[in-house]
Amino acid sequence: MVAPLIAEGKPLEYTAHWLAEGGYDTIPKLYGDGYLIAGDSAMLFNALHREGNNLAMASGKMAAETIIEAIRRNDCSRKGLAGYGERLAESYVIKDMKKYRGFGKFLYHNKEIFNQLPRLASFAGREMLTVNGVSKKQKQKLIKNEIRKEMSLCKIIRLLWRGWRTVK
Repeated sequence: MVAPLIAEGKPLEYTAHWLAEGGYDTIPKLYGDGYLIAGDSAMLFNALHREGNNLAMASGKMAAETIIEAIRRNDCSRKGLAGYGERLAESYVIKDMKKYRGFGKFLYHNKEIFNQLPRLASFAGREMLTVNGVSKKQKQKLIKNEIRKEMSLCKIIRLLWRGWRTVK
């Protein structure tokens, strides 16, 4: 069913990766004369909420609706496919992509999110759940001291503030 429709098409690029990177600022031109780009190829991935499949499905549906209209009008030009961009812009897809556009950069520039914080959370969890005759008050003091060795209170507050500002 699909094979005849793409028989004369040529793949322009093929790569494998885990997740689309870049976010809103790297979204390519999504439509033009005879083409639409949706889903992962359109860089539609929300890093904060780990959303990709739903954005791919939503953009694919909007692409299909636009294609059906364009074929009915016999106009698959950039202008004839412009409804795709309009649909996306009005949907949660692009609105959410814009809202969280800085989150990837926030993660990239704050490496402690991937090393120090998980290690400290693991330490705290292990300490609190280990049955060893030590009181919770003593364990909390030990955890607080371990956190202070790794990160100052100022650094933690600054990191939380930057994170909040990124997604507000």
